Amino acid sequence: MLKKLLTLCVCLLAPALSQAAIITGTATLNYAQEVDPSNTTPSDASGTATIVFDTEGGEPGFGLLSITATIEGISLADISFDDGPLAFGTIGPFHIHTGAAGANGDVVVPFADAAFFTETATGIAIAASNIPWDLALQDALENDGLYLNLHSLAYGSGEIRGQIEVDEAGTMALLLIGLLGLAATRRYSTA
Repeated sequence: MLKKLLTLCVCLLAPALSQAAIITGTATLNYAQEVDPSNTTPSDASGTATIVFDTEGGEPGFGLLSITATIEGISLADISFDDGPLAFGTIGPFHIHTGAAGANGDVVVPFADAAFFTETATGIAIAASNIPWDLALQDALENDGLYLNLHSLAYGSGEIRGQIEVDEAGTMALLLIGLLGLAATRRYSTA
């Protein structure tokens, strides 16, 4: 009976274990995190973001990510030119950079499609999915080496920024549960 119960637990955990290819990151964006801002007048804008990094989707060497962000105190007019298109060309006004807290780095994942941005009553919402990301960035991701930056026309070098923090505890808990289940099944299947 115990063997069947453990086997059932492992089978139920299998979908969760397959999620080990998923890394979830969050960021809280504000002006205080900007490094050497081009506009030294502090911005009152702020935001939060959740980024889901899939390490197995995509072309070889690339994963796919999805992002949702809510930004307060910035409008679409703040990140778009008068004739309508988003500012900052192919990198867009919102993107992921490499760099630890306190350091600036290169843009590695741009969000430049106007369809990603929606005006809200208090700011903007950003949502994008199936965006390619280079798996070579995984080490930086897992070691607080990536950040989000939102640039506006008034703050060309960035108005608000947030370091991406990974929820390693949740990922490790799933892995540990799976390993314990597999070990228990193996132990009872040989008994």
